[in-house]
Amino acid sequence: MANFDSNQWYQLYVNQNKDSSLLGTNLYKNGESGAVFFNTTDTDLPGQRWQIYSVNDTYVLRNKDGGTNAFLGTKYEPTETTPGQTQALMIKNTISDDAVYWTVTPWGDGTFYLTNGENGTSWHLKKKANGLLALDSNITAPQNGQRFSFKTIGAINDKKFSSVNVRHDTPFI
Repeated sequence: MANFDSNQWYQLYVNQNKDSSLLGTNLYKNGESGAVFFNTTDTDLPGQRWQIYSVNDTYVLRNKDGGTNAFLGTKYEPTETTPGQTQALMIKNTISDDAVYWTVTPWGDGTFYLTNGENGTSWHLKKKANGLLALDSNITAPQNGQRFSFKTIGAINDKKFSSVNVRHDTPFI
């Protein structure tokens, strides 16, 4: 298991290319969900400042733009072209939903792959050619779109981000 400081903002990028970073939006869709995609790096953007918070040997990921109850999660999307048809998105939730739990495992080359609690270890988070993300069952190393790196970009020092809500009071939509 990787070690992260929950009081740090992190930049997430793939293939050791720091020019394009993971960006998560606020929950613009009915206050329940938002987008997540790769964009030109600007770590001053709240959407590119990620907290990686440890919960029982896994992590939840949230960013400054989404706030304390917007987590990186997954959902089935029938229009997704990647086998399994599961996409990543920002979701309003508490940590009682397996779709917001991530395991971060080293490839052995200084990069990591991410697996999701809802989908299991046979599926890795993948950056697609268009910058969107999906879970992919092609997990034979090396997989360039699955090689995540993390760089600290600053201390959080915000009491709101010092815990996570464990009550499940919002249904996943």
